[in-house]
Amino acid sequence: MMLRSYGLPCAWHYLPERDITVRWGRPDPVFTVHRGDRRGERGDHALIDTVAVTQPWIDDNDVARKARHWARNHHRSREPG
Repeated sequence: MMLRSYGLPCAWHYLPERDITVRWGRPDPVFTVHRGDRRGERGDHALIDTVAVTQPWIDDNDVARKARHWARNHHRSREPG
């Protein structure tokens, strides 16, 4: 698996009800969605999706909002694995 460099600072948000973690480095043009609690991890283990964004996150609330939005719009049956 090809590893990529993530921007710093990097923020994570874990949604226990979906068992996913969103990771978003600043000023990365994408955030990544991972299966399980991956807070603090920088590898691409359990990667589910990579989502393009137009602006970097401002605070933890932005990251949490993106995580909830992704979870609402992606049903479990579409998640790999």
